[in-house]
Amino acid sequence: MPESELIRGECLVRDLQFNEEVKMTRKSLVRWLALSLGLISPNETRAGLLEVLEALLYFHFNKRHGGADPDIYQILEKVKEIKKEEPNPKAVRYHLLQLKKLGIIEAKSRKYRFVLAPMQEDSNLASALSYVYKQRMDSSFEKIKKALSLLEKTL
Repeated sequence: MPESELIRGECLVRDLQFNEEVKMTRKSLVRWLALSLGLISPNETRAGLLEVLEALLYFHFNKRHGGADPDIYQILEKVKEIKKEEPNPKAVRYHLLQLKKLGIIEAKSRKYRFVLAPMQEDSNLASALSYVYKQRMDSSFEKIKKALSLLEKTL
């Protein structure tokens, strides 16, 4: 059976210690969040995804103060500001695509934003991410239940 072809997605959430060291800087909070959500692996040194995530978080939280959803050029500019050097546009687009594939962000009219739950009336990001991850978990466990039911019948 070609197992890799059967995988439609993965859902990895890590229960990380939330200590004082994590709370010291914005960068450490963004890294902690990415690790918790399974977006990066422990000891991963690539910063590209972290810079894109930080830019998206900036625009999301800035919307409360009248900001708008960013386009790719605004994201590139914010990543440049975070990175303090010119970002690789292909790498930024790649990370946006990966976040899109995970269902964490969406693009509407070429503007990027975090996916909110269908009936969510506010822009609470914790609720939005919880919804996305629970949807994936529920879908996986429905299939696991079916498999267990079929296994039970064969034994």
